[in-house]
Order: sequence, then structure tokens, then C-alpha cells
Amino acid sequence: MSVIGRFFLGYVLPIFIAPLYWLYSRTWRFHEHGPADVLEKFVRGGAPCVFAHWHGDELVLIGRYTHRRLAVLSSLSKNGTFMANTLRLLGYRVFRGSSSRGGARGLIGLIRAGKSGMQTALAVDGPKGPIYEVKPGIVALARKTGNPIIPVYTLSDRSWYIPRVWNKSYLPKFFALIDIHYGPAIYVQPTDSLEVICKLVKEGLR
Repeated sequence: MSVIGRFFLGYVLPIFIAPLYWLYSRTWRFHEHGPADVLEKFVRGGAPCVFAHWHGDELVLIGRYTHRRLAVLSSLSKNGTFMANTLRLLGYRVFRGSSSRGGARGLIGLIRAGKSGMQTALAVDGPKGPIYEVKPGIVALARKTGNPIIPVYTLSDRSWYIPRVWNKSYLPKFFALIDIHYGPAIYVQPTDSLEVICKLVKEGLR
């Protein structure tokens, strides 16, 4: 791709996509489910936490959490630049990095945001899978910030699935009814087993 093409993709297109996505997502109807304390304290109250979700749910959850200054991770790829700038226009705090490129830098940014009192979110099976397998980054983020992990997954009554992607990403259709399910808060202690915490997160995403 040419320099002009990369500039258009990364910096011009988000200016048009962000407001269109915001308007489109306003047609969705959200029903939220989960423990009463999680819904009250973290979902509605905005207390510091680490939202853990599957990569395929991102296009839905972005619409739910616009303009809440949620701190998220975006890759360093050309597509990642497009996504990062779109997310910033939608009111997210974005840090760049992934498990394959610049991961430590991105995670450090999320840790600092979490320590400052911001809510953070991480796709636990991203960026390249395997699908529905929890990676250890979420545990490191919770340990370093001291904030609990809140598992969250979505279900939509009608959607378009993006073809030929490993993560089964989907976009709800106009006026879709979306159920958002939150699991119990998972508080991570320094001595807790990594395997045990990853298992608890996975159980909360079912």
C-alpha cells in the first residue's frame, strides 16, 4: 500500500467511520445480566476493573462502552492504526501493542491506566488465537493494577458474521437485541496460580 493509501486508511477513514458506527450502534438494544454487585459497582458505577472478553465480541462491546474513557489495546499493524484512531474518536484511551509486536509496551500502558483508576479491557484470546483460549496477559494486568477481572460476553438475536476470520467476529444488525453477560468479579492475589485464574476467566465467559 502506498504512503497516501496508508494515511487515508489510518487517519482519514476513521473520521467517517467513527460517527457512522456510533449512529449505527445507537439502534441496538442492550440487556445486561450478571451479579448485582458487578452491575452496580463496575458496569454502572465505573469502578476500576479489567474487563475480559473474547476477541470476536469487540465490535459489539465497542458500541456499549463509547465515551467512557475505557483503556484498550490496539495492534501496531496498518489495520491497527485505523482501529486505534477510530476508537479514540469514540472516546477510548488506546495503547498500541499486541502479543506479537510491542506487547510489553501496550500492556505497560494498560497497567498505568488501571493504576490511575481507569477501567481497562483486554481480548483474552487475541490477537491471533487460538480462539476461546485465555492467554496470561489478563492475569498480569489484574495483578499489576490490583483491579478485579470482570468476564463479559455477548449474544445477539441477529447479526452479520465477518467471513474468513479466526475469531468469529460479528456485527449486530440494525435494531438487534443484544444480551451482555457479566461473570463474577475475580480478585487476583500475588500467590494465585496462573492456570487457576485463566480457568476462572474462561468459566466466566460461557
